[in-house]
Amino acid sequence: MNRAEFGAAIIAATAAPHTRFKPSDLVAEFAIKRDSSDLLAPFTVQISLRNATKTIVRVDFATTDLYRIDVRRDDLTVWSNAFGHTPLAIARRIDVPPGLFRLVSEIVDGTTDDRRAYAPGRYVVRVTMLGTTLKTTSDKTIEFVPPIPIRAARMMKLGTLVTISGTASIVAGLPYLTDESGTIRLEHPLGLHPTGSYVVRGALASLGDDVREFAIERFARGYDNPPEPSPSAKGSTPSHP
Repeated sequence: MNRAEFGAAIIAATAAPHTRFKPSDLVAEFAIKRDSSDLLAPFTVQISLRNATKTIVRVDFATTDLYRIDVRRDDLTVWSNAFGHTPLAIARRIDVPPGLFRLVSEIVDGTTDDRRAYAPGRYVVRVTMLGTTLKTTSDKTIEFVPPIPIRAARMMKLGTLVTISGTASIVAGLPYLTDESGTIRLEHPLGLHPTGSYVVRGALASLGDDVREFAIERFARGYDNPPEPSPSAKGSTPSHP
């Protein structure tokens, strides 16, 4: 490091007042924002840092990951923002001013790590801070309600966003979804060769002449439907001991 670089580093380090903090001085808070408790309805996790001191507090992190979000059910993690991800081993530092500092808002799309829809029920959203000194874990409970029966969806007002579920089929070239209450025509097929249960979110639409179909916003395999094999696994030969 030459003299100019050293001087710049000193200026950067002393540009703002800061202090070492006690655990009670800086706490992590998070909130869940959602528009619906339906399956496949995404929700947002908002993470903030509350600085109770009157000066800037510097928070250090060992890697590029500042936090971890897990969605858990029955003590099993069904989704994590850390899934399939390796953080870079590059230290980071954040200057947190006095008061509430909004760190991030992350959208959770309502599907599992293996791209299936959640099952109805209660889940725990867990946020873990990954700072070298700020190491806290907080939990909040979230619940997803069962899909409405297809018979009820067929009677909904056009354009009303709902979630249904059932078994996909193709009849005379047209896609349908069927549950115990009835069958509804879908806007398009659920993939190339859909089998088993699917969860579909969308709204009833009119095609004219009293013909109705379900316009799809998003869909996923049901939680009781085995996940699709990865592309590398398709067509592979099983290994034997």
